[in-house]
Amino acid sequence: MIDNKVINEIVTACIKDARIFSIVKDIAKLNKSERLKLRRKASMILKKEKTVDKEALTFYFVITEGEVVEEILRRIKDGEKENA
Repeated sequence: MIDNKVINEIVTACIKDARIFSIVKDIAKLNKSERLKLRRKASMILKKEKTVDKEALTFYFVITEGEVVEEILRRIKDGEKENA
C-alpha cells in the first residue's frame, strides 16, 4: 500500500490546483489496464528528460496504483463535507 503521507500530499495538491484535480478525476475513469498503460507512458516520457522530475513520476505511479485514486477522491469529498 502507498504511504498515507503521499496520498495526503496529493489530496492537498488537488485542493490547491484544479489542473491536478482534473488529472486525478480523469485517471479515476480509467480501468486497471488503461491505468497501467498510462503509468508506462508517463515513465517513458519522464525518464527521457535529462532531469527526471521525480515528483511527477511519483505522482503518476501513486495515482495509477490499485485503488489509490479512488481513495484520493474520497478524502477530497469527505473534506468538502466537513467544510460545508
